[in-house]
Amino acid sequence: MGQLLYTIKEVFQKEGYLSAFKKVDYYIPLYQRGYKWTSKQVDKLLDDIHRFEPEGAKFYCLQNITLVPEGTCFNVVDGQQRLTTLVLLLSYLGDKNLVKDKLRFPKHSIRRYTNDFLKEIVTKEESVFPNSSWEDFILTRQYYDRQDIYHLFGAYKAIESWFEKKKLSNNKDKSKFSDKILNHVKIIINKIDKEGNISEEKIFGNLNSKRVPLDGADLVRAIIITRVAKEEGEREGDIKNIVRVNEKRVKIGWQLDQINNWWSREEVKNYFTQFISIKSEEAGIGNKLFKENKYPINLLYLLFAEKQGESELTLELIERYNNNAIALYKELLELNNSLKDWFEDRGLYHYLGFLFFNDNRPKNKGGISFYKIWEIWKSSKTRSTFKILLKKKMRRLIKKDEGALDFTNMEINWYDDKDKTSVKILVLMDVIHCSQFEGQAFLPHTAFTKANNDIEHIFPQNPAEINKKKDYIHFLNTHIVPKEKQFDLANFDSKKEDEKYLLNVDNFIEEHISAIKINSIGNLVLLYSSLNRSLGNKAYTYKRARVVEYFNKGHFIQPHTFKVFVRYFNNELHENKDLDYWTNQDIEANAIKITQTIQNFFKTETDDQ
Repeated sequence: MGQLLYTIKEVFQKEGYLSAFKKVDYYIPLYQRGYKWTSKQVDKLLDDIHRFEPEGAKFYCLQNITLVPEGTCFNVVDGQQRLTTLVLLLSYLGDKNLVKDKLRFPKHSIRRYTNDFLKEIVTKEESVFPNSSWEDFILTRQYYDRQDIYHLFGAYKAIESWFEKKKLSNNKDKSKFSDKILNHVKIIINKIDKEGNISEEKIFGNLNSKRVPLDGADLVRAIIITRVAKEEGEREGDIKNIVRVNEKRVKIGWQLDQINNWWSREEVKNYFTQFISIKSEEAGIGNKLFKENKYPINLLYLLFAEKQGESELTLELIERYNNNAIALYKELLELNNSLKDWFEDRGLYHYLGFLFFNDNRPKNKGGISFYKIWEIWKSSKTRSTFKILLKKKMRRLIKKDEGALDFTNMEINWYDDKDKTSVKILVLMDVIHCSQFEGQAFLPHTAFTKANNDIEHIFPQNPAEINKKKDYIHFLNTHIVPKEKQFDLANFDSKKEDEKYLLNVDNFIEEHISAIKINSIGNLVLLYSSLNRSLGNKAYTYKRARVVEYFNKGHFIQPHTFKVFVRYFNNELHENKDLDYWTNQDIEANAIKITQTIQNFFKTETDDQ
């Protein structure tokens, strides 16, 4: 038996784990504290197992125990509470012969009575557990009046009570529950061989100083480090060379540490978390076995499971590599190297970021998934082919059909579009810019979606502040309204408190604002919410100054947004030299530039090398 996971049946049966190492029983050393489980802890364990539904090879993991071989027994350094509770539970369920004489306490100590209690009261075939209170039980058995036995008695009573409350105390239901525990509940066995002068008490102290349960990453690490070196040693015909095996283990451990360090980078975690659509299995209700906040390398393991079409990251998946840990290790290295390659490739980073952060469709309705992307990656003969295929998927997020990509229609209301295609268009402009210019920094993960951004009108909507209305009308008079229909602002300051006059002001603005295509894609940008709120419906000249100031202070501005405010689309055919105003001419020129940029991006299929 070379694995780390064992069913409860394998832990206790005669031809199971014990016989594999020529041991007879599990021994609880004298330095161990007494049995302490409460009815609440017993109920939680039973609730967790009861809720668990075994499907196929899926199993419930009861965490770990640590054993040290000693003569004909295994000394239980960590895990006596779980093992003892299992003896009580299986005895109640009718599996007394399975657990009888498998758990032993020190003879020459106060815990010798615990041995007697387990043997005569709990696991004895013809024995029936007393149907009495603890006080009545010890009236005629004063020798059992020990703290250890008090807790064992209470735990057994808690087991009885739980099954009665759940109406599962009949033989049929008990047999079904027993089958689930024996065959679908597993435990991680951490077997430690004592080396040098290290005592069991030292091992026990180290294990219990933190009392942190094993994470799934610990198990994967243990499988790889312990098995890969051994497998390679066997294949080299050099298994006896302990030095070589240990050197290999040290190297593997260092490599796994380096991988975990890379996944610990905030920008890496935030980026790839969006790629993941599956979850870790639970080690108890609501408690993930693979916690990425504890070990970021678990993000790699989640993607490893997802690329294989799994709906959940489980220990069972890892255990499939029981006899070929080298294959597991090589697959993980290949996946990690590919993901690192994607993250560092300017084009792939932005293409994949755009897809995973913006495709909100369910996977069964054509939505993006890591499984599909990995298949495309593996089947693509070249990097350029992969990029072309990604571009095709990106295009479908902007336009579902194969029709022309044209955003120059000034009458379309992009601000209120339900599909939020406007956001995708604006983000795509950033993606195109950052993927094509080597000097440009990669987009942060927050820039791939609306996230903390607002969609801002460059030319503002009707301002609420009365003083801003004057500037608004001045702009309309200058750029929109014919001279004979212009609003007379001569007496504005003296009349601005007059309600009738204000009504005329608003009517004039509403009448002529329709000429400004404020909801055209050419008049929209993405701005951080905090900055956008400070701009309000202020005039363009103020917005432009604030955006440039914000950028110069080192704050992030979406690249397309910044380019629009510095009028990147000005050329010999269109150049608005009046920087104080944003006009229909600017809106149209920007929409044309957006259209040209996106069309050129999608029609170029050979530019990615």
